[in-house]
Amino acid sequence: PPPPPAAPGPECRTLVVDRPGSVQSEVRVGHLGAARTDPEVVGLTVLNALLGGTFTSRLNLSLRERHGFTYGVRSRFSLRSRPGPFVISTSVGTDVTAEALTEIFRELRSLAGDGPTPEEVAAARDYIAGTFPLRLETVGQVANRVTELVIYGLPEDYYHTYRERVRAVDPDEVRALAPRALRPDEARVVVVGDAEAVAPRIEAAGMGPVEVIRPEP
Repeated sequence: PPPPPAAPGPECRTLVVDRPGSVQSEVRVGHLGAARTDPEVVGLTVLNALLGGTFTSRLNLSLRERHGFTYGVRSRFSLRSRPGPFVISTSVGTDVTAEALTEIFRELRSLAGDGPTPEEVAAARDYIAGTFPLRLETVGQVANRVTELVIYGLPEDYYHTYRERVRAVDPDEVRALAPRALRPDEARVVVVGDAEAVAPRIEAAGMGPVEVIRPEP
């Protein structure tokens, strides 16, 4: 039977899974995303690319290039039959965990509030359209695309016209989509790291209620 629809959370919350002595923190930030058949899925793909889907994305330029918090950070909409998760993932040093989360939320709120620039949208469109053929190089990759057509009931020409639809996404469309797709006030934060070192600083940074989980040995 189909699962019941997931309800969005009323507020941001943080869960810290204690790993005493850890020199790094594994960080995940996310909330309920979109379904594979969402009519705005191409716009979501462009939005995600400029947020955290490419090396020159906002998140990577901030956390890696400007602040040196991480070697890399990514965001992703997991598109499923029903709305799947939207997740930002990265690994950072214990001493900069709270600061990295602050930057992640700053970028989310900035993009949701002000939208992207036309230059960001153009760069994301060009990247997605330009790299799409690399996803069809092998027999296995083609089989995966055909599988998606069948599972999600997509039109047979979906991938034949995909690059044209990507190139047709305009900045106004992405700007209108951003506040609906990115909802930092509903986010759930999961950090696996040294709770004694990171939890108080995360709570002070205003990431909502912080709960510490200490796994059984």
